[in-house]
Amino acid sequence: MTIVSDSGPLITLARIERFALLRELFGRINIPQAVYEEVTIAGEGLPGSQEVQDAVGTWMEIRPVQEPLLARGMFTLGRGEAEAIALALETEADAILLDDKRARRAAKFMGLFLSGTVGVLRLALEEGKIEDWDKVLKELKAHGFWISEEVIH
Repeated sequence: MTIVSDSGPLITLARIERFALLRELFGRINIPQAVYEEVTIAGEGLPGSQEVQDAVGTWMEIRPVQEPLLARGMFTLGRGEAEAIALALETEADAILLDDKRARRAAKFMGLFLSGTVGVLRLALEEGKIEDWDKVLKELKAHGFWISEEVIH
């Protein structure tokens, strides 16, 4: 299974100490260079930085992107989001993990199967890797993650 992630889900899952779910659920995650830099260099010392550094080379791989501007110019996305979408298209990924609303619209428009932090957590719940859904939602909200009622139910 090929999974590509943007920085949002990586950072958020690290914030709520659920980063390991990515490995448990998907085995391997691919990220573009821009996402790596956003999380580990621009975000040095913040949630996700150390987790991504530790994961790269074991179960997370930084993959080159051939057409990094593919989505960026069309949808005015940030570099990380654009490269993640381009990488997902180039590798014919089974899914892309995105939380940003504009990036999600772009990925959907381009025909990608997408999920995000809540989708990862919901899958973990379904697979018995987390037990208390309400507790997880409270953790997300406590860290400033906005979730619509529609997504919760």
